[in-house]
Amino acid sequence: MAQKASPYAIRLGYNQIWNNYFFPENKQDQLNWLERDKLIRDYLQQVFPDTTQLRIEYNKNNIFIYLYIPEINLVLGENNEKIEKVMKNIYSRINDVKISVKINLIEVKNIYGHAQSIANLISGQLKKRLSYRLIIRDILSKLSLDREAKGIKIELSGRLDGKEIAETKKFVQGKMPLSTIDSNVEIGFSEVVTTYGTIGIKTILYKGKIWQTNKNYANTTKKN
Repeated sequence: MAQKASPYAIRLGYNQIWNNYFFPENKQDQLNWLERDKLIRDYLQQVFPDTTQLRIEYNKNNIFIYLYIPEINLVLGENNEKIEKVMKNIYSRINDVKISVKINLIEVKNIYGHAQSIANLISGQLKKRLSYRLIIRDILSKLSLDREAKGIKIELSGRLDGKEIAETKKFVQGKMPLSTIDSNVEIGFSEVVTTYGTIGIKTILYKGKIWQTNKNYANTTKKN
């Protein structure tokens, strides 16, 4: 039978980076850090559902959180009240006074240039009970104007538009070379809970070959 692997997992260490970094000295430290990572990620994704990417780095005394989000002002709140409340809740979940937590906010300007932000956009519009066909049609039309996106695949699963039987719909536009390792591929997941059930969303975005920019840079340097 065919074996399917995540496009992100098979490219780790080649053209994709890890979303968390920690180097435990023993198994107990590894278990503790994994538990902390799960608590922090679940809480931040619950508070900020529009998060495009969440990267966390750990060492013995510090936790560095890199939060990629479209609108930073919504995260900060008035007079940074919201971010301070988030910090307090993270400390209460970690339950360790010796560890210092630092949050770095990185603004995502082009929401159509990331697979996770597209999945978040679809889930937000499905919550408003918009037709999934209109949502997909609008996203595909805007992606056709984006030079960075070479291809996209969107998959929706559940009771779409309140139908009695759950179904899976797939939409593909442009190129999608998933088996080519040097392809720059991003993947995003999201879920939306509606009155008629839960709908799963998966998006795969193809941005071209990862080494094309390096080749263009090498050609320009040779000419100079």
